[in-house]
Amino acid sequence: MRKAGLFFLLAAIAAAGLLSAAAADRHRPPAQVFNTAADPGTLQVKLDKAFAEAPKTGSAPFWVGYAIDRLQGERSHIGSFSNGDRDRGPTIADVLAGRTAAAAPDATAADVREAATAALGRIERQDKPEKKVLKELGFFLKYKPGKPAVLADVRMSNLELRFDFEGAPLYWLGKAAEDQSMELIAALYGRNTGEKVRQELIAAAGCHGSPKLVRPFLEKVLGGSDPDELRKGAAFWISQLNDAEGLRLLTKAARADRSKEVREGAVFGISQVELPAAVDEMISLARGAENRDVRKQAVFWLGQMASEKSGKVLEQVALEDGAIEVQEHAIFALAELPDKQGLDALIKLAKTHPDVRLRKKAIFWLGETDDPRALEAIIAIVKGK
Repeated sequence: MRKAGLFFLLAAIAAAGLLSAAAADRHRPPAQVFNTAADPGTLQVKLDKAFAEAPKTGSAPFWVGYAIDRLQGERSHIGSFSNGDRDRGPTIADVLAGRTAAAAPDATAADVREAATAALGRIERQDKPEKKVLKELGFFLKYKPGKPAVLADVRMSNLELRFDFEGAPLYWLGKAAEDQSMELIAALYGRNTGEKVRQELIAAAGCHGSPKLVRPFLEKVLGGSDPDELRKGAAFWISQLNDAEGLRLLTKAARADRSKEVREGAVFGISQVELPAAVDEMISLARGAENRDVRKQAVFWLGQMASEKSGKVLEQVALEDGAIEVQEHAIFALAELPDKQGLDALIKLAKTHPDVRLRKKAIFWLGETDDPRALEAIIAIVKGK
């Protein structure tokens, strides 16, 4: 994931319920665990059994959970976690095994040193390839009692983390095949009309690892009649598949979707696809998309993608695009390129752009850098050279 898009990724995940505050220290275990992992039947059959049993425990909300195997980075997590608090309570795996963790001891100097060592290790590992390992990813469905029970919340978490079950009972369905999990999520999406739950189900689908299983569902949402916010969410999770077919879907949506919000979401999605072809698609949009707003968005994200091709394309757009707003975005994007890759083009535009307004824009961004070449260029312009 590119650093420029990291904030947006975290925002999207937080909105979908995948992240919780790191400082949260309430991880209430379930009042009771009903483990049906060994029972025969598909995931849907086991879910139906949970619905039949839940009314017998009272009228309170209850959780239904299951897990899939998910290939993840060995240091990555999905769910609520905070560094250094592993002793504060049982993990989900502990809960399922009937283990109760002891209360956390008071922090000691050794704990502080251990936390500092771990932090140094994370710094040293930055930007280094991360080994992929299989982890158990749990899907937790919170239901309110009723006839039928109402799905109120959907959350995801690796089983090695803690989870706040809020003291409600848990019906554990065990390990599921990924195709059965996607079938269940698609069925739940079709049966629920609440936008919040649907957004969570889109995120749950996106957390599956197989593009060929996930893409048909997300494609249907993206191209359907749901509210724009849901379709935009589908575009984001398509981008996380990192495959050529998903890139094609995003490019099509960026050029032709009926909604400005979804078009912009698709352009952002293209910026997050980690394939060489994504840069070429973004260049194509920056140069030739019919919609001006799409060109502006493409220019901005092209600058964030920082391809070797970006500087030349952005300079060309700053000179040739038919909309001054798009030209302004291209000048800004040049200023945002890492390692001052856009500096020479900015200097050239500040001195030679045929539109005075855009020369002034380039001069402004030159003034925001501390590079000696920028200062020399500004002095030369002041002296009329």
